Amino acid sequence: MKPRNTKHGASANAQRAPKGADRSVSFASKPSPKAQPKGKAAARPLFVPRWWMLPIVILAAMAFFIATYYPVARVQYRETRERVRLEAELQALKARNARLRVAVDRLTTPEGVEDYARLQLGMVKKGEHVAVVIDGDESTQSALAAPPAPRVDSEEAAAPPVGPWTAFLDVVFAVE
Repeated sequence: MKPRNTKHGASANAQRAPKGADRSVSFASKPSPKAQPKGKAAARPLFVPRWWMLPIVILAAMAFFIATYYPVARVQYRETRERVRLEAELQALKARNARLRVAVDRLTTPEGVEDYARLQLGMVKKGEHVAVVIDGDESTQSALAAPPAPRVDSEEAAAPPVGPWTAFLDVVFAVE
């Protein structure tokens, strides 16, 4: 039987190493292009880059990123807005509590009670005379006919701070 020649001209038996020997094969030089048989096409690489596909791949990656990250970002933005709103409301309530504490401290003194009775309830001491001057305007007369209602510390609606991007992000993430 005739020994079979390999791609580089040596027989398969000549390339085999004895058992236990180093089996690595090194070639001294690259085969020349002339050594390739004529008529056979040159081997093509498995992947040929097509540069026109790059924008499509980038857009697909961006769409995938947006589709996966948008729900997370929406929840995070809504929670952040809610936290900011609640912190602003807490600060407004703390300020209102401080004002009420000062009012309570003032009303525990006799001078505070007297001021409240005079200004808010329209009361006078025994022996005092109250003079009411009317200019003739009907709205003024009706307002003076009824005693003024006691002033109650109103609750102020604390609006969360609005930055330059807030309106845009509210639309993007559908926040009311």
